[in-house]
Amino acid sequence: MNRLRVLLVRLAGIFRRTRADEEFSAELAAHLELHIAQNLRAGMPPDEARRQALLRLGGVEQTKEIHRDLRSVAFFEACLRDMRYAARMLRKNFGFSCVVIFTLALGIGANTAIFSVLESQLWRPLPFPDSERLVDVHLVMRDNHTHWDVLPVSVYRAWHQQCHALEKMGAYDYPSDRNLTANGTSERVGVMPLTASLLDTLRVPLERGRSFLPEEETTGGNRVAILSYALWQTQFASDAGIDGKTITIDGEPYVVVGVASAGLRFEFIQEPDIYVPLALDSADTVMRNTYIVGRLASGVTAERARVEFETILERQLQGEGAKQESVLAVTNLRETWTNFAARPLYFFAGAILLVLLIACVNNAGLLLARGLARQREFALRATLGASRSTLIRQSLAESLVLAVIGGGAGTLLGIWGSSLFRGFWGEESLPRHTETSLDIRVLFFVLSVSIFSALIMGIMPALFSSRVDVNETLRKGTSGLSASRGQQRTRGILVTVEVSLALVLLFGAGLFLTSFGREEHAPRGFDAPGALTFRVALRGERYSKPEQQKRYFESLLEQLRLLPGIREVTMGSGLPLTGSTGVWGNVNIAGRPLAHKYGTYVTIHTVAPNYFQALGMRLLAGRAFDSHDDLASANVAILNRNASMELFGADDPLGKVLDFIAQPRRGVPPQPSVQIVGVVENAQEFGANEVPQEELYVPFAQRPLPSSYILVTADVPRGALVGAIRDAAYALDKDQPIFDVKTMDDRIGDSIRGSQFNAILVACLAAVALALLSVGIFGTVAYFVQQRTQEFGIRLALGATSGHVLRQAIGRACAMGLVGLLAGVAVALILGRLLGSALYLVPHEHTGMLYGVKVYDATSMLLACILLVIVLFLASFVPARRATKVDPMVALRFE
Repeated sequence: MNRLRVLLVRLAGIFRRTRADEEFSAELAAHLELHIAQNLRAGMPPDEARRQALLRLGGVEQTKEIHRDLRSVAFFEACLRDMRYAARMLRKNFGFSCVVIFTLALGIGANTAIFSVLESQLWRPLPFPDSERLVDVHLVMRDNHTHWDVLPVSVYRAWHQQCHALEKMGAYDYPSDRNLTANGTSERVGVMPLTASLLDTLRVPLERGRSFLPEEETTGGNRVAILSYALWQTQFASDAGIDGKTITIDGEPYVVVGVASAGLRFEFIQEPDIYVPLALDSADTVMRNTYIVGRLASGVTAERARVEFETILERQLQGEGAKQESVLAVTNLRETWTNFAARPLYFFAGAILLVLLIACVNNAGLLLARGLARQREFALRATLGASRSTLIRQSLAESLVLAVIGGGAGTLLGIWGSSLFRGFWGEESLPRHTETSLDIRVLFFVLSVSIFSALIMGIMPALFSSRVDVNETLRKGTSGLSASRGQQRTRGILVTVEVSLALVLLFGAGLFLTSFGREEHAPRGFDAPGALTFRVALRGERYSKPEQQKRYFESLLEQLRLLPGIREVTMGSGLPLTGSTGVWGNVNIAGRPLAHKYGTYVTIHTVAPNYFQALGMRLLAGRAFDSHDDLASANVAILNRNASMELFGADDPLGKVLDFIAQPRRGVPPQPSVQIVGVVENAQEFGANEVPQEELYVPFAQRPLPSSYILVTADVPRGALVGAIRDAAYALDKDQPIFDVKTMDDRIGDSIRGSQFNAILVACLAAVALALLSVGIFGTVAYFVQQRTQEFGIRLALGATSGHVLRQAIGRACAMGLVGLLAGVAVALILGRLLGSALYLVPHEHTGMLYGVKVYDATSMLLACILLVIVLFLASFVPARRATKVDPMVALRFE
């Protein structure tokens, strides 16, 4: 403890040295006068009295130095002295300092921006108290752990009653858009069913009112609601008397019993506007689209909880005589909802790190050249007693000052860049809806990157600059210094590393640009330019039956066809580029054994007869639907090309019958079989960057659904058309709003926005790398020409041509560039092999980043190499040309 106190006192002494020196000098002078007075009283002459007093004190200046050493830490004081000297030297070389700082600011800023996004999306705790103890409990398919299985209601109840590994446990369904009628208006809101225990599990109390009661978690008794804080403020003007009032959701009355806290934010799902009780007593025996959240008890791990859940699951299924077909998983809640998006974020973080490395390598070359120019200074300092470690420390201090200033500027760039990244990616592309901010993690990252940059760019220049031959350096003077063979080799290695890293980025940019270009012009399977689309989702008792749904949509389409300027109107449960919004099911060819365990997975769209015509989808075989395909006729279906190949291969599917596979355990009821009457071309469901889906189309008249997209083509301006459509829909039923209004061109633009951002980001990084490389090559060749000025003058005086001298000057850059190109090609191929699976598509997961281009694309590699060769030539030609302009007489007098 005493040693720590002494150390703290010494460290404090560093920052109050001037005042401490003044105080100690005054105290020492007082002691000196006291001793002189004592000696005078003892009878000594004045001169002898002063001399004896000085001898007794041990010398004034020596005593001051001893006191300084005792009250401070020599190493830290030396470091601060080096930092002050480094700041003065960098201020003296202002232009050089600005170039290095700007280069570092670009690299550190880009890394700070991507790290702030990573931190906010992947690592920042969820906005719940002690959120790292929250876990997600779910079942996954035994043969595919990426696909979740449904959960029997009886198992959830058994877990809730018998599990002791969790403090609390609750469940919720994914929020769905429903119609809210209140205060005389109707709008779409997100409604999230949840159990009362979920709010206790999350430890987020209500703003006002009460939570749900156990008896309200029943069908018919669940007509109560809790408003979100935002909806309470906006729609109900923060009404203090909101408790007990009635609102209408999908035509049903709900009593408001509370208002959620402003801090209740899920971030990883669509933020709900209203919460209603989750009824678990319905006829369904399984929980579909239901998620379970638990809070681990103190000292309990996720694995221990999984074992207890597994035991209860096996016991419950055995008691019911059921077979366990799934695997239980208990995972951290934050990681469950963010890991799927980690791959592309990590990829771009790696690409941006390459830019930082190029910046550091480039600055290392600049510092190495500057260190060589300061060899005389280092020689003089060594002559005056400075050790090599002192010289190294001084050089690293300059690198650290540059890195800290560059880190500060990079932080400001990073804050701006993180907002830019989020704007390009969009909310739908990121796993969490949260803001990026400058918190302690980001600041620690900036500090770490700054120190890392200082070491990377400063260590080699410091080692070479401090290795000076004092006699040789002082004998040659300021102009005769030349780089040693080791220094020349080091600069060559640095340039080679720059070229190889730049080639990797340039090749990556070529892949992404090529991918984006092909994705932009990819065949989409439909052609409906300018068509306006919107969605209607019928809610309420008035539309609970299929015939009521059919009647509404038929009336709506008839009303729209009567509007002036309308050319075509159609509808379907899903449209291309809306993300497989149809119903899912499993089918098998009638009379054949199952091709897979549950048959072939397909997306089922219910469409109007003119659906394919209005969308411009090409019919490959058979016929389209017509008005005769209704409930009185045979059930028919049309396959897309991908489903036809998956089910029938090269065989003709027309006339064949498909059976729908009922799965009672998963809540999938039996459906009537359908006969294939046609095959249409594949249409993009998510975008070009996807594996084609297996899709099955059925007539809307035979299988109506309450939610559908409407597509309208017209000769009317969009603004007027939307207003007329809204008036027609509200005239039919004012409680059924239209939403998700977009043109098909808008949907195409949305589908390629992520790929566009990927291409722009990587292209910008490659451009920055090229700029840094150009500066590095230019500086290297310029320095090389300066060092050989006298040699070139002699060659010209002896009859050498300008072309010969030019080749000599450019040759070294070309040699370094060629080695860097070869190394870059090797690194790019190795990275391509390692990252290939991460860059390409996975069926039904839509996580691919490249489309229509191979990771070993020869054209992209060749173009990257050609562009780098051009940059190398231009960057080296300008300084090399100076060598041909050397006056032999001036060169011979050059010192």
